[in-house]
Amino acid sequence: MPRTCSIGALGGVALAIGLIGSGPAQATLALTPDGIADGFNLTTFVSGYPFATPAGSEVYGPLAQGIAPNGNVITGSTADLKIYVFKDVDNQTLANAISATPYAPADSNPQYAMTTAGGQVYGAQLTDGVSVAPPYEHFNSDGTHSVIPGLTARNLFGVWGNPINGHIIASAFQGLIDIDPVAGTFRVIAPQPPGFVDGVTVSPDGKTLYAAVIGGNILAYDIATGALLHTFSGNGFGPDGLGVISGGKFNGDIIVNNNNGTVGLIDLTLGTEDIIANGGTRGDFVSPDTSNGTLFLSQNERVDRLSCGPGCTIGSPLPAPAVPEPASLALLLSGLLALGGFRRRQRR
Repeated sequence: MPRTCSIGALGGVALAIGLIGSGPAQATLALTPDGIADGFNLTTFVSGYPFATPAGSEVYGPLAQGIAPNGNVITGSTADLKIYVFKDVDNQTLANAISATPYAPADSNPQYAMTTAGGQVYGAQLTDGVSVAPPYEHFNSDGTHSVIPGLTARNLFGVWGNPINGHIIASAFQGLIDIDPVAGTFRVIAPQPPGFVDGVTVSPDGKTLYAAVIGGNILAYDIATGALLHTFSGNGFGPDGLGVISGGKFNGDIIVNNNNGTVGLIDLTLGTEDIIANGGTRGDFVSPDTSNGTLFLSQNERVDRLSCGPGCTIGSPLPAPAVPEPASLALLLSGLLALGGFRRRQRR
């Protein structure tokens, strides 16, 4: 998901993709007629990220997000090298942040990929693959962070929390990997495909990894076996951040944040992509808001929020139906029995 990176020939590819579709800094992502008809809703989470350095060169502002145990949103900005903590409400600016803590860049590509896994926030700085290999870290609710002990995996681009087991699925130098952040261990699901994977996401059942190749297509892998299950066309849009819909009429379909400033809906049955939002600057990171089922979408200078309406979520499973307490069940049963007795008496 980085704006730029350099890992041999990959650096030129990533830079080229970063420039595709980079529109005016103040362009605003908006739903298309199809997106409106499909029932999606698009709002602004945080705007006003710095978009240029003092020298005037373009800088990608917002990074990925994670939902802290206390419900606040942890995120970062590469434009001013800070980790921000926000309340989980819309229409904020950087001035509304609860806290803003500077972080030290590990190398020339100091962007944080973050995710929520097992109710905790994890992340790692992206890396140019030349100077250093930044470690994975655990984030506290106040935005402070510490290295996960013993974990030797090194991040390349995207990360995503597996909703079933609390693991982290990541695109790393070692390949597409499955990280156990509690044990500090990882295993390789599959080797990096040609072109390298950028954004990743996981199906709500925790079985399938969807991976966006830089400037290419979207690949589906079996997480348990590493088998390549399917390839979906990226349509030349520069697919990047991904999120799977759970529930509703688009259950199982994929939301994709494209580098060309559009947001697509991929029908996994037909393999087609419908553009549900356009007019953005450059789509990049996405992150699930696990507290309400919406999806954060990063653009150059803002973070938007996409929702799919009642009965569905994006990037996280539907909440389990509430199970009544035993006392509540007993009370309900007593009420039904009493009502039945009342009706029988009425018929006499």
